[in-house]
Amino acid sequence: MLDRKNARLLALAFFIIFISTIAVLLARQFNLGPERPAPDFRTFGPKDAPVQIYEYTDFSCPACRHAAGGIEEMLRIYGKGIRVSFKHYPLTNIHPWSTRAAAYADCAGEQGKFREYGGLLFENQEKWAFEKTEPAEFRDYAAQLKLDWPEMQACSVAPETVKRIALDVAEGDMKGVNATPTFFINGKRAVGSGQLLDQAKKFDNLLRAVKP
Repeated sequence: MLDRKNARLLALAFFIIFISTIAVLLARQFNLGPERPAPDFRTFGPKDAPVQIYEYTDFSCPACRHAAGGIEEMLRIYGKGIRVSFKHYPLTNIHPWSTRAAAYADCAGEQGKFREYGGLLFENQEKWAFEKTEPAEFRDYAAQLKLDWPEMQACSVAPETVKRIALDVAEGDMKGVNATPTFFINGKRAVGSGQLLDQAKKFDNLLRAVKP
């Protein structure tokens, strides 16, 4: 009886793994765009913009730093034609402080300075990304932007902040994200700045038809 019970449990476990694997493969095959909206402080551009970009990013990632400049340029050039939503995807196996950086950036966002704080993280990436203890730069950037640091510290470990980042990562995993930056542009996947620019060219006429 015990052997039969164990066999059923084992079969159930394999079934769950099989279904989960199929779901991930389907998400990768069809490049399904994110359905869960990013927080308002991580979203730039009108809701009805003809081009919707979701970016999965890591503040410790050099390629993400490079892509950030391209995104800023696109927002400047195309104005109301584009909407960019940022999602966190910290690569913790190679970037020890990327999750903490994401949390502090979100907490800066709660105080109205996500973009500015994230910009400082990217600009000074080499100074903090591989420190052995929590980088003092996290506090320094808050001071530079005149943010409430004690409030940011509390916010960074608050359950809602931790959960929000974890949900971004889980969503990225489901969609087959395995490198940063990964973009979904109107639902179509692009990995890295090169593919981002290739996709942007395809939307050029549409974007230019919308006055900035």
